[in-house]
Amino acid sequence: MPGFLGNERLQFVLFGGKGGSGKTTSAAATALHLAQLRPERSILVVSTDPAHSLGDSFNCQIGNKITSISGVNNLWALEMNASGLLEDFNRKHGSVIKKLADRGTYFDRQDIEDFFSLSLPGLDEVMAIIEIANILRSGQYNLVILDTAPTGHTIRLLALPAQMEKWIHVMDMMQDKHRYLFRHFTGKYVKDDCDKFLEMMVEDVGRVKSLLSNSQLTEFVPVTIPEPLSINETERLLLTLKEHKIPVRNILVNRVAGGEECPFCLSRRRDQQKHVREIEEKFAAYNLIKMPLFPHEIRGIEALREFAEILLEKASYSHKPSFLEPPLEISSTPTAGMSDLLKKDLQFILFGGKGGVGKTSIAAATALRMARCNPDKKVLVFSTDPAHSLSDSFDCPIGDKITLIKDVNNLYGLEIDAGRLLEDLKKEYKADIEEVLDKFLGGGMDIKFDREVMTELISLSPPGLDEIMALKKIMEFVEDREFDFYILDSAATGHLLRFLELPGLVRDWLKTLFRLLLKYKGVVRLTSLAERMVDLSKSVREIQETLMDAKKSEFVIITIPEAMGLAEMERLQVALKELKISCHYVVINMVIPPSECSFCALKSKEQQKYVQEASKKFSRYLINQVPLFPHEIKGLDDLTNLSEIMYG
Repeated sequence: MPGFLGNERLQFVLFGGKGGSGKTTSAAATALHLAQLRPERSILVVSTDPAHSLGDSFNCQIGNKITSISGVNNLWALEMNASGLLEDFNRKHGSVIKKLADRGTYFDRQDIEDFFSLSLPGLDEVMAIIEIANILRSGQYNLVILDTAPTGHTIRLLALPAQMEKWIHVMDMMQDKHRYLFRHFTGKYVKDDCDKFLEMMVEDVGRVKSLLSNSQLTEFVPVTIPEPLSINETERLLLTLKEHKIPVRNILVNRVAGGEECPFCLSRRRDQQKHVREIEEKFAAYNLIKMPLFPHEIRGIEALREFAEILLEKASYSHKPSFLEPPLEISSTPTAGMSDLLKKDLQFILFGGKGGVGKTSIAAATALRMARCNPDKKVLVFSTDPAHSLSDSFDCPIGDKITLIKDVNNLYGLEIDAGRLLEDLKKEYKADIEEVLDKFLGGGMDIKFDREVMTELISLSPPGLDEIMALKKIMEFVEDREFDFYILDSAATGHLLRFLELPGLVRDWLKTLFRLLLKYKGVVRLTSLAERMVDLSKSVREIQETLMDAKKSEFVIITIPEAMGLAEMERLQVALKELKISCHYVVINMVIPPSECSFCALKSKEQQKYVQEASKKFSRYLINQVPLFPHEIKGLDDLTNLSEIMYG
């Protein structure tokens, strides 16, 4: 029995991995099994992914309130809503934080109010950690199971306790100035609400940090599938987990194909076998739990129980060929159904959807086709996903420098290293900010606490600032007219939407900063820092206008013919409409081709139900089907084949 199912002392289990690897299914099935195995324990399963699918997995409504799972007396679920959590946190602690800032900086009350009201990117991860700390502190649940966001954002989530300790240290330094002055004038110091808040935060973050590294009480279960992109992400994830001393004993290898019913199944199984062997070699130090590929969705209580039984090794699964009713009529796929997309005079084409739906392959194939159709134009395909996979798709190294794709003279790739860009920004701006500090804190005002606080604030960066830096990099290319076409391979839905919202957030932040600089212009000379901010503001406005201009930008939704894929597609479509971003195309990817094989036919029948549902719900969109390939899509030949299916 896997350790995370047999350890009765366990208090915290985290599931993580590449989007589309089956993290949510694994988390939900584990929670359901443990709830039934230990009826005396209270179990809570939580999703921190901004694009939740926990409710889809249990086939019930969950949302941002702790919800009892029907028919299981000791199991509850929660899909965290970052904005709701932020509002609650502000309501409870906003006045204390403002008081701390008021005591520790020269900004007045109104300045602090302005900054505090901004919805800064990255706060979803911060709020998730704070809420997890609150849940653990309450002692209401014996076991918390976490369904995390895709790898890149999970890595950032795991780094947050250490980052939050730095923030608390800065706030404590702000309070230290107050303590010093209080003792100086009264001779003694009495703790107030600010001290109590800081102590609570130290305790909460310490509790999460301590629990994450406790091998008796915590386990992280990476979930992978036998595909190169997923294996590479699992390697990166394991390095981060080791760095943070988070215990890992088991790796769940999901969707392992079995059977040899037809040439398609056989080809897929052969293609997987080399990757299964690679997993066995690379991750030999861990207990590998292999889960089969099912011909149906794992959705709802009964399907999750079946999944858990196999996970526990209490049952095995093998598909038995059986007589099937005549399949649903296969929806016809228009030849080159997306050919008119490339005929439009667009500057940006953005691809997005749920993790694991094939965004990178379709973005790469589109960029390749765009470059070949326009040999006199320069095309850039770039990735904003913290866990990049463009290099794997093109089967060549790309990285964070603009790279010419081999054998295509006008196609370039870029995997943006937002962390490095952020460090470059700090160096670039540090001299300017130090000059501001010298002017602002000069004239006898520069006591120890002020400079320490302001200097520490410079060194900190809020989570999510990396996405702003990614946006800034693309804006520079646009301004310099370096490329004619931009193809975006985005992060999974929740973090993609945050990226698309960033122009508005950055502009709000800059407006507030401008008001401050103007207010203090008698004290602070407007240095090159202000000039750079003016330039950034103009660039942000231009990128915002470009994304909202239907003549320049088009968003393509990628989904798969499953309930979870369609549910996320609906949420994405609503969000794009609110953001006023043009979207007329939907690609339903990984559609199983017609077959007499009972395994394929069973899966195809289920898929066609969702294809027809999508056609009805999204009748105003141009819907295109792309077949499932029996092997991984890698290299120019495969990408060429994929582009011909989509564009003719």
